[in-house]
Amino acid sequence: MTSPANLRARILSVGNELTMGQTVDTNSAYLAQQLAGVGIETIGHETVGDNQPAIVQALRRAAELADVVIVSGGLGPTPDDVTRQALAEAMGAPLELDEASLANIEAYFRKRSRTMTPSNRVQAMVPKGAEPLPNTRGTAPGIAAKLGEAQVFVLPGVPYEMRAMFEFAVAPRLPAGRGVILHRIVRLFGTGESNFAEMLRDLLTDAGPLVVGTTVAAGLVSIRVHSRAETHEQAERQAQKRIEQILQCVGERALGVGEEATMESAVGALLRKTGKTLATAESCTGGLVGQMMTAVPGASEYYLGGVVSYADRVKEEQLGVPGDVLRQHGAVSEPVAKAMAIGVRERLGADYGIAITGIAGPAGGTDEKPVGLVYTALAGPNGTAVEKHLLSGDRPMIRLRAALAALNPLRLQLLKQ
Repeated sequence: MTSPANLRARILSVGNELTMGQTVDTNSAYLAQQLAGVGIETIGHETVGDNQPAIVQALRRAAELADVVIVSGGLGPTPDDVTRQALAEAMGAPLELDEASLANIEAYFRKRSRTMTPSNRVQAMVPKGAEPLPNTRGTAPGIAAKLGEAQVFVLPGVPYEMRAMFEFAVAPRLPAGRGVILHRIVRLFGTGESNFAEMLRDLLTDAGPLVVGTTVAAGLVSIRVHSRAETHEQAERQAQKRIEQILQCVGERALGVGEEATMESAVGALLRKTGKTLATAESCTGGLVGQMMTAVPGASEYYLGGVVSYADRVKEEQLGVPGDVLRQHGAVSEPVAKAMAIGVRERLGADYGIAITGIAGPAGGTDEKPVGLVYTALAGPNGTAVEKHLLSGDRPMIRLRAALAALNPLRLQLLKQ
């Protein structure tokens, strides 16, 4: 067992749907964040299928390496749910029926006017010497046990059940770590990860009380700051100082601080602050910019609406793009993007109009106009500007990058107001 200053945890996620890629594991991220908040460092995540020998092996390995082991999944009533059986085997203990848990499961079904099947009885089984954890959101109780020197907590795989059980039944039982680990994130846009890494070379570190690194996801670069200190206040001050240094270095390339910092939230905040409005005209993105903008609560204050002008006829009739411009230059061209932005701004009466037209693929490209060619345009009080992009990736990635590329000029223009 390590000292309280260095408590370590391993997280196991159980389920064939996870190992086969059919479901994304969000439980591990949540659990690691909660553990960090009480000074317990997660040293590893492991995903295991619904296979009892594999789960037993993973449990024993985790208990040898960590002080705390948290498992999610495999507590259901069906034959493939074998986590409780695997824990009993790893402990060398038989499964026993917990009458109080069985009574709670029966009450759960009665309350909902449902008939409990015999298979649900297995959910009331716990290894001898272990303790059931109440489930306030579902039928499957959790389990608290000791495996060697490690404390083991087994939780349901359903996220909202798991979170409730962790908060009310696991968090109060966790060993007292020393210090806290805070995680902060700065979202950036405007250049590649390697360029940002070079720009921030003196601020990145992979050791000591501060760990700072870069990741890329969904077209955005994230600077992740992990701050370890004796108290929450010390960790916060330490992280904030580094974040301020990062913001000073990257300037207008920063979208904001926090998981909620996105391109659409940054643009939305600036539109609200300046009292300006936006309308969009989209071709290859099919309404993605509109979807992104309206995902932000309160978007009705500044986002007026949009036109998905996929067909040339719609570009002409709804946006006023001249037919001769379409015939001469083609739908994917600078003149058409410009006309689309001007048209949607005028027709919807917005301060700014954004337009996107391009080739998202996988087919439709030519030598002259390859897949990934996108034109974005921004029409506003000071005129209209068009940008040409050659974007890489598959169809969803090209569409997302096009949407981000279209919104960024508006963000930069609003920053100057």
